[in-house]
Amino acid sequence: MPVSRTAFNTPYRSNMFPALETEPKQETLPDPYEDFMYHHLQYYGYFKAQRDSLPNSATHQHAWKNNPRLVLNGSFGERGDLIQDPLQKEKLLWPTCPSSALHRQIDAVIRDSSMLASLLKSRQLLHNELSEANSRLREPRDLFAFSSGSGPLQAPRWPIECEVIKDNIHHIEGIPPQPEYFYQPTGNEKIPEIIGEEKGTVVYQLDSVPTYFSSSRVGGKRGVIKELAVTLQGPEDNTLLFESRFESGNLQKAVRVDTYEYELTLRTDLYTNKHTQWFYFRVQNTRKDATYRFTIVNLLKPKSLYTLGMKPLMYSQLDANTHSLGWRREGKEIKYYKNHTGDGQPPFYCLTWTIQFPHDQDTCFFAHFYPYTYTDLQCYLLSVKNNPVQSQFCKLRTLCRSLAGNTVYLLTITNPSRTPQEAAAKKAVVLSARVHPGESNGSWVMKGFLDFILSSSPDAALLRDIFVFKVVPMLNPDGVIVGNYRCSLAGRDLNRHFKTILKESFPCIWYTRNMIKRLLEEREVLLYCDFHGHSRKNNIFLYGCNNNDRKYWLHERVFPLMLSKNAPDKFSFASCNFKVQKCKEGTGRVVMWRMGILNSYTMESTFGGSTLGSKRDTHFSTEDLKSLGYHVCDTLLDFCDPDQTKFTQCLAELKELLQQEILKKFNELGQDMDLEGSWNDISLSDIESSTSGSDSSLSDGLPVHLLSTAHELTWKKMDKKKKKKPLQTRKQRNEQYQKNNLIREFKSTEDALERAGFASTLQKPPTFFKNSGNTSSSTIKNEKPWMNELNGRDKGTSSLDPPKATSSIPTKNKERMQREKPRFTVSCSPKRSANTSQESAPDRKPSWSRNRFPATKRGCANMVAYPSLHVYTYP
Repeated sequence: MPVSRTAFNTPYRSNMFPALETEPKQETLPDPYEDFMYHHLQYYGYFKAQRDSLPNSATHQHAWKNNPRLVLNGSFGERGDLIQDPLQKEKLLWPTCPSSALHRQIDAVIRDSSMLASLLKSRQLLHNELSEANSRLREPRDLFAFSSGSGPLQAPRWPIECEVIKDNIHHIEGIPPQPEYFYQPTGNEKIPEIIGEEKGTVVYQLDSVPTYFSSSRVGGKRGVIKELAVTLQGPEDNTLLFESRFESGNLQKAVRVDTYEYELTLRTDLYTNKHTQWFYFRVQNTRKDATYRFTIVNLLKPKSLYTLGMKPLMYSQLDANTHSLGWRREGKEIKYYKNHTGDGQPPFYCLTWTIQFPHDQDTCFFAHFYPYTYTDLQCYLLSVKNNPVQSQFCKLRTLCRSLAGNTVYLLTITNPSRTPQEAAAKKAVVLSARVHPGESNGSWVMKGFLDFILSSSPDAALLRDIFVFKVVPMLNPDGVIVGNYRCSLAGRDLNRHFKTILKESFPCIWYTRNMIKRLLEEREVLLYCDFHGHSRKNNIFLYGCNNNDRKYWLHERVFPLMLSKNAPDKFSFASCNFKVQKCKEGTGRVVMWRMGILNSYTMESTFGGSTLGSKRDTHFSTEDLKSLGYHVCDTLLDFCDPDQTKFTQCLAELKELLQQEILKKFNELGQDMDLEGSWNDISLSDIESSTSGSDSSLSDGLPVHLLSTAHELTWKKMDKKKKKKPLQTRKQRNEQYQKNNLIREFKSTEDALERAGFASTLQKPPTFFKNSGNTSSSTIKNEKPWMNELNGRDKGTSSLDPPKATSSIPTKNKERMQREKPRFTVSCSPKRSANTSQESAPDRKPSWSRNRFPATKRGCANMVAYPSLHVYTYP
C-alpha cells in the first residue's frame, strides 16, 4: 500500500539517528510489517534485542527512494556493505551523483544497517523498493550459482560407484601454429587382428557398474582409490600406464598385445550397453623413438569421419609446459574398419592408428575431440560473475539440479531498459548446448557466442538492447562429468524426451521446456538453437522445421542461408535439412517449433573439419568453432535489420534454389513438370531427404531405473499368473470330484483292512477280465487297478485294451462285498453307450446315488468288504 508523503516526515529517535534530527517531529503509528516481523523473529529466536532498540524501516525510506539501486549485500559481499545490485530485473536507470544532503542520509542508513545486521541473523532483507516503506526479501540463494566471489566452486557430483582420481586435469587452449590437414589414406594401412585379453595382458580395467543410477556424492566412490594401472618392474619397463577416472574421461580396458601395441575398449554410456564414440584417456611412461599402435575395438557406428581423413587429438604435458602447445591432430596409418567377430553378435567397428610420442617419460592425453568439462564451464561463469561490467547485464541463476545434484546454469543476458514498455518489447533468443555430453564442439560454439555477446563490441551492445538472451550452456552436466557420449544418468537420450512429464527423471529437460513455456507467455521468442556435434558429416549446418503456414513460407530457411553467407568456409547450407520426422518428435527443435517458435534449429558442428573455401580439407580448431558463435550474433543482426533488403534477397534466392531442387527431383524420376503454375504447393518434405541415421532413438523410453522396476513388476505378475490355476469346465470339475472321492474311498478301505489284519488280502492283486469282443476273457494282474482306471479316465480312454472291453469284479466277490457293505457299491455314470451289444454291459445305465460317499468310520474293525467297481469304457 503506498505511503503518504507526510510519512517521510515521521520523527526518529535522536539518540539513534542524529543526522535526520532536523526533520519535523510528528507522532507515528507502528508499522504492521515490523510488528509482524518482530513477533516472527522473536518466536524463532532470531531477535537478540529489545523491540525499542530496532530501528524503524521508515527511517531509511527517504534515502532508498532517492537511490533505490543501493541494497544490502547479503549474497556476494560482506554483511552490512552497501553495493549496487547487479542482478535487478529490468530496473530504470537512476542518477549516480546524489546530493550532499542525500549523502548524509545514506551515511546514517549505513550505520543503522550495520546495527540491523548485528541484531538480526537474517541477511535476506533488501531495502530497494520504489514506493514502499517495507523491506523485501532477497531471492533464494540457490538461484545464485556461486555463494561468493572468493569462495570455491561447487565440486562435481559423481555416481557413488565411480572411482575418481584426485589429480587436477587441466589443458591450455593452444592454437595450432599451422592448418591441420586431413589424413590422406595410402591404401597400405594395416588392419590388425583383434587378439583380446586371452592372448594379451590386461594393463588397465575399470570395475563394472550397477544397472541403474541410485545416488551420488562429491568425489564419487568412498574409500581408498585403487591403482588400476600395472606396476612397473623397473626403469626399463616400457609398459604404458593408462588412466581415465577423471572428469569426462572414457576408457574401460587396455590390453597389451605386443611391446608397443595396445587394444582399447571404451566404456559404454553409464547404465546402458551402447553408445561408444567418445574417448578421452591419459597415458604415462612414454618412449620417444618407438612407434605405438592403438586400436579401439568396440565402436558401434558403421560410418565415421575417420574414413574421411579425421585424425585423433593428442596433448603433450611437456609441450604445453615448455612451448604452450595445446591439443593437436596426430596419427598415421589411420583405419576405420569392421570387426568380423562371427559369433552372431552385432558387429563392432575398430579404429586403429599409430603414434610417436614427442618426449620420453611424458604424460599425454588422447581424445575424440577437444574436451570441455563441467569444471571448465564453472570457471568461465565464475569469471563472468566477478567481472564488474559483464555482471551488470548477465544474470547467473540455477535452472535446476540434475539427477546427481549438479547445477544446471541459466544465463539471462540483456541491457537494462529505460522504460517498462521498452523492456516488454524485447524479443527473446534461447540457446542451449551439451544435451549430448560427448559432443563437446557444442560447448566451444557456445563459448564463442558468450565471449562476443558479453564483450564491449557495439554490435554486442546493440543485440543486448533489442533481445533478451536465455542461455543454458550445459543441459546434461551429469553425462559430461562421467564421460558419456549421448545419455544422461537415466540411461536415455535427453534429446528424445523434450515432451516428457517425468520431472524427477529428466529434470534438465523438463525445467528447460517449462522455462521456455513461461518465456513464450511473456514475449515472442524469435529463435531457438541447440548446439550439437556430428560424427559422419563435415562442415557446420542446421536442422530446422518446415513451416506449414503459407504466410511464412520458406522463412525458416532465411537464417541458415544468411549464416552460410557470413561463414562461407565453415557453414554449408546444402547440408541443412528441414524435414520433421516422426522419430524426431521428442527433440528440442521439434518440440519448441510445435510450441510456436518458427525459427527452431539444431546446429550440427562436425568433429572433423571443413570442405569449403579457404579451409578446405582442414580440421576445425577451437578458434574456428568459437568464431561460429560470433557469426551467429552477426547473423542475428542481419536477420532483424529494419532494412529488410537482405531478408528479401535471401527469400528470393531460396525460391530459386527450391525450383532447381524440384526440377532435379523430377528429372531423377524421369518426369516433366511445368513450374510456372502453383509449384509452391509442393510439399517440401517430399523433396528433402531424411535426417535419420542417428542411433539415438534406441535410447528412447523410460529411464533405466524405472524400466528395471517395470521388469520386476512384470515378472511378479507372470509368477502370479503361473501359480494361479486355470478355470475348469463343469465336466472337468465333475471328473476331478469323482477321482478325488474314489481315491479317498480306497485309501480309507486299505487303512481299515490293515488295521483289521487283512494285509495279506490286500497284497493279492484283484483280477480283471479283458474282453476282446468275444465270449472268451483273460485275466490280467495289476497292483492298483483303480489307479489305472483313473489314469485312463484322465486321458479320455480306459487303461484297458481293447477300448470296447468291459471288465468287472468276479460275481462271487461282488455279491459277498455287496452283502457285507451294500452302501459301498460304486458305479460310474457313463455316457450313452456306443455299443449296446457288449455282453458284460448292464441292461440299464447305472447312476450315482444321491448319497454316494458317506463318511467312513475308522473305528469299524469289521469292515472287510471290498467295494465293487463297475467300469464302463467307450470309444
